[in-house]
Amino acid sequence: MQPDLNLLVTSAHAPQAYATIRALRPLARRIVVSAYPVKAVLGRLPHAAYSRLVDQRYAVPSPVNDWQAGRIQRANSEAEEAYVAAMLGICEREGITAVFPCWDPDVYVLSKNRERFARLGVLVPVPDFEVTLGALDKYRTVEAARDIGIPCPRTYLWENDADVRRIAAEEGFPLVIKPRFTSGARGMHVVRDEGELLGRLDLPQDGRQRPMLQEFIPGGRKQSLQFLVDRAGRLCFAFHKRRVRHFRVNARFGTVSESAPLPPYCGKVAELVKKLNWWGCGGVEVLQDPRDGSFKLMEMNARFPRQLWNRTELGINEPQACLEIARGHECPPLPEYPLGVLFVNPYEDVLLCGLQLADLAAWRLRRLLGGTPSGDASNAPVPLRELLPGFFSTYRRGRTRVFDPCFRHFFQDPVVALIWWLQFGTWVAGACRQLGR
Repeated sequence: MQPDLNLLVTSAHAPQAYATIRALRPLARRIVVSAYPVKAVLGRLPHAAYSRLVDQRYAVPSPVNDWQAGRIQRANSEAEEAYVAAMLGICEREGITAVFPCWDPDVYVLSKNRERFARLGVLVPVPDFEVTLGALDKYRTVEAARDIGIPCPRTYLWENDADVRRIAAEEGFPLVIKPRFTSGARGMHVVRDEGELLGRLDLPQDGRQRPMLQEFIPGGRKQSLQFLVDRAGRLCFAFHKRRVRHFRVNARFGTVSESAPLPPYCGKVAELVKKLNWWGCGGVEVLQDPRDGSFKLMEMNARFPRQLWNRTELGINEPQACLEIARGHECPPLPEYPLGVLFVNPYEDVLLCGLQLADLAAWRLRRLLGGTPSGDASNAPVPLRELLPGFFSTYRRGRTRVFDPCFRHFFQDPVVALIWWLQFGTWVAGACRQLGR
């Protein structure tokens, strides 16, 4: 790693941006961050931008609208070009040597424009556009996984309403609607009847990619496998964790996970990554189907996950290794991760436990009043006899825990922590509308 690294970290609202900053700060002469304009008061405040470890922050035009709408194309849209021009301007002004994209839209747009940054001597650690597109396209990922024998949910593309009705008749409900290009589960819906299905699929014909229809996995336990791959397609590092606690109504609310041995499907994931010609950082999300016990690949993420801090707080510097791979160097050796470590954010965990208690009460009240909560028995709230003992066991003596950096480094970066906790609180408040459903 060059000691004079000048780093630009994108999407300062993303948790992985803060983890990247913390991991690379000792190796960088200067770190600046970019963030999109914020419309809501707390919606996407770039908490990482207010870290004491950041030298300068910049607002840049948002490139996400076309991405989130599924308008995928080789040429830049007007908004994407404005974003790229602003980023190039920052690179020239700050003498940037590397740009680290932390969110899917950044990966997508920067991969299209890698050569423009390279002409300024700026390294962007993502593959070229065609490779990146294959990794970001969730349907192409599923097709590649099927080709090498990785179990996946049954997944369909459709052309018209007749196709939709046929798929629904063959598959049954519930069904999952999932955009081919998305991040953070945006645009994903579980639908439980034909009317709801057709209503969700009524998209304008303006160049957007139609979403997929996918088999619903009832009550599946989520796992993730993160990896680093070198330029030859070799798996250099892998990290596996199991989710211990999450909110059933909104699966992104997960506050406790545990490091685990590498799973039996790790070798197949390595085959998948090589088939997609991917290199650098990435990960897959897997659900264990309770109906047959099989592990089914849900999607691949062509970036560091939100929980990158799980490794950086253990002293495993994946961002540094990723930059070395992008330079064409050998992946530096990374330490083995300890097993059975709990990754915890106490503030979020307390809020989530309260949310789960309220959800359980609302669920029982609906049933008492004769209502029929949506979902099946496998998606019922965690019973009280499991919820509270599970919560307190996380904090008992003898457990090895690593705390979220917002909590662990609060006194060093109090503004970062306060902004993030306020945001999480607003998300929890919004989830209250779904309690008991």
